[in-house]
Amino acid sequence: MNELSFMNHLSNENYLAHLQENLDHRKLLDENRNLNLSESSEQDFLELFFAMKIFEEGKQLSPHTIKAYRSDAKTLLDFLVEHSLSFRDIGFPEVKAYNRLINETYAVKSARRKLGFFQRLLDFGYETQFYKSHLSTWLTKPAVQKGHYIMEETRPNEELHRVPRRELSQADAQWLLTFFPKIVKAKKNREQLQKRNLLIGYLLYSTGLRASELLSLNWGSFRYSHQGHLFVDVIGKGKKQRTVPIRNEVKEVLFSYRKSTGDSTELNLEDQSPLFFALYNKEETPRKTKKRLTYPALYKIVKEAVELAGKNSKISPHWFRHTFVTVMLENDVPLAVIKDWAGHADISTTNVYLERVNQDKMHTHLDKADLF
Repeated sequence: MNELSFMNHLSNENYLAHLQENLDHRKLLDENRNLNLSESSEQDFLELFFAMKIFEEGKQLSPHTIKAYRSDAKTLLDFLVEHSLSFRDIGFPEVKAYNRLINETYAVKSARRKLGFFQRLLDFGYETQFYKSHLSTWLTKPAVQKGHYIMEETRPNEELHRVPRRELSQADAQWLLTFFPKIVKAKKNREQLQKRNLLIGYLLYSTGLRASELLSLNWGSFRYSHQGHLFVDVIGKGKKQRTVPIRNEVKEVLFSYRKSTGDSTELNLEDQSPLFFALYNKEETPRKTKKRLTYPALYKIVKEAVELAGKNSKISPHWFRHTFVTVMLENDVPLAVIKDWAGHADISTTNVYLERVNQDKMHTHLDKADLF
């Protein structure tokens, strides 16, 4: 634990005093009481960067996000070690050299993330006078590919290929859902496992939830509106809350699953027990010690269903999210509504899907024209 992280557990009354004492002792405040790292050690600089810009107080990061940050930090450290550089040595030439390395080595998505991490570090350094110049202004991130396609990641010297985005047709998605309960081989808790798997498939397909959002659902996440419609409250990226409607078909599967596990079907906002939990074959799991289903377990369920259905082996849980957005657009649900349901930070993300959907409708419009 670093010297600052312990303060997260202090009361409001003690936090200011301890923070002042800590920074004063390390001589990290200037005459204006502002954070000044111009004379600090690199250890202080990195500790404060991670404490204030990465692992911020009150900000809960997913294991996937933490893993990505560690990867980005290691990539930067490897570059510095290879060139016998310290963080203090970073200037214009080093920024441009690292920028070029990342752009030439990684696919667009990974490159943008790694350069984003580097940019945050440089900006923090400039804000705290660790760096005298605004070095991040020299960074150039690769452009995001437009249209509802992704660029297949290839070796640096090979040509890039445009491949369809990772999604299913509506018919294929519905067909694949039927295999979620069929993969269960266990005899004990067989009915519960089948109903659980089916509900997982239904929720992935009909709500567009991210895998992490699905796994974090509790029974108390579900509630009725004043009109009697069922909704689920989701905690998404950046701990942003959104509400997603639940179709009646999914509602039936949800309550059927709850009945099979012996749990109450009465909605209770105070119930923080996990919706999806591990069902062991050897012994019954006490209700108070339910172990939330993990991503590897969810991934395995999807992969086994895909294999049994004889579908594309690359299909993962996230394909259903892409499928949901596209299917909603194909059924003329307003763009702004889908943005809110999917939890997109910016409507431009949702609009990427719309471009491909509109391409598919080109011939419908063309055939209406009396050309011949």
